[in-house]
Amino acid sequence: MGKKSQALARGLSQIMQDHRMEKDENGQQLQVSNIPLNLIDANPFQPRRVFNEEEISELAETIKKHGLIQPITVRKYNGRYQIVSGERRTRAARIAGLTEIKAYVHELLSDKNMSEWALIENIQRVDLNPIELAESYQMLLENHNYTHEDLSETLGKSRSAITNSLRLLKLPEQVKTWVEEGKLSSSAARSLLSPEITDPEEVARNIIEKGMNVREIEKITKKKKEEKNTSPEIDADMISFQNKLQEFFGTKISINPSSKNKNEGIITIHYYSMDDLNHLQEIIERS
Repeated sequence: MGKKSQALARGLSQIMQDHRMEKDENGQQLQVSNIPLNLIDANPFQPRRVFNEEEISELAETIKKHGLIQPITVRKYNGRYQIVSGERRTRAARIAGLTEIKAYVHELLSDKNMSEWALIENIQRVDLNPIELAESYQMLLENHNYTHEDLSETLGKSRSAITNSLRLLKLPEQVKTWVEEGKLSSSAARSLLSPEITDPEEVARNIIEKGMNVREIEKITKKKKEEKNTSPEIDADMISFQNKLQEFFGTKISINPSSKNKNEGIITIHYYSMDDLNHLQEIIERS
């Protein structure tokens, strides 16, 4: 299995320092310029797809009254400009009727640096919907050689939280759309990934129409599992031990006692990618 990536070893604070929006690649202060709005294009690496139009309209009214307080940041690209940071402000400025906008301009900014900044910045925002957040993680993993461990250490999130977030991307497209629209919570959506649920979209539709909560969904899953598996339920102590294993390994652990001998059973460690296997290997080697 592969060795640990060094992509994020420097940590989030260093990444932010490297991508100071008001400074160029040499650390020199950028000057604010007035850029025609008709020459500005969206950030091609923007993970956010859903924008709150009401909030943007309110921001437009503020800009009409008080002007733009914080300049956006752009990079020069093929004779035009691409937004590095400030897409909401740019949209609001257009609605407000502005023809140009104040901006810090990067003369040279690589795709890698630009996409890394956009993703990190958006991940730190609390209003990314769960699917956008998961896709941001996925882009960092695929495009910049990050590992789950890197993301955990750098973003200050538990590895299991990142893994659970990424699991949402395994859902059917329609279910992901309902999560994006706020019709289905991320916890409810993750429960649909149970192997006992053969049609996640149908169950998701029932959850939305009937207003079911996670506990009720778990009951459905448990019932389906009981229909397939007659293994005895594990007691409270065993559940506590199972939870400790999950916390230690940072992934799902299943303890399945034998139906014939209560002193026997099977412990299953789930993994969802090669990064998960690498992480498990690292834990075992450290022990």
